[in-house]
Amino acid sequence: MRQISILLWIALSLAGARLGWVFLVRHDARLRMAGTSQARRERTYQVPRDDSHGGVGITQFYARSGEMTAGDPNLICYGVRNARSVRIEPPVESLTPAMNRCFFVEPNQDTTYTLVAEGTDGSQASESFRVRVKPAPPAILMFTTSERQIPKGEAVTLCYGVAHAGTVRMEPDGWQLPPLAKNCVRFYPKATATFTLIASGDGGTDRKAFSVTVR
Repeated sequence: MRQISILLWIALSLAGARLGWVFLVRHDARLRMAGTSQARRERTYQVPRDDSHGGVGITQFYARSGEMTAGDPNLICYGVRNARSVRIEPPVESLTPAMNRCFFVEPNQDTTYTLVAEGTDGSQASESFRVRVKPAPPAILMFTTSERQIPKGEAVTLCYGVAHAGTVRMEPDGWQLPPLAKNCVRFYPKATATFTLIASGDGGTDRKAFSVTVR
């Protein structure tokens, strides 16, 4: 009878231990599952970082031509991202942030253009390029006379106009004339001659001629 009681106590102890072990295992599993679910919830509701745009930037800035003639128009284009303001130096146009915009400039000398874009956080981005400007070649806009044939001793009126010229002279006598867009002079040719108007400047030389017959 005593042995049966001991065996029964051992069996009950083992059963209790087994039940306790099962409880601990299941409790641990529930804790692991709860921790995993919490981790999943934290990842699901985490605020993502938006790195798709980045900071302020200049996407394009260029001129249609890097070399031009003074007085001719040149096209400048630019594009910016994430900018609250944009400006160009030297200031030639009032600019606003845009992905693609172009405008005309007419520099008379070599010029370095700098585009500066400012972001909402105060950061800046800038790009520069240089445009080389060649002097405009002189041009004779007109050169004419009131008469192509005159009696000897009579006067003739000659009219001319030039652009981009520093000096103007007329051959064969070498008369120095003012470089104006419109001017007329009166003179008395002594004999039949071919008169040549020569306009000169930094960009070169232009010339035109006509003949006056003296009878």
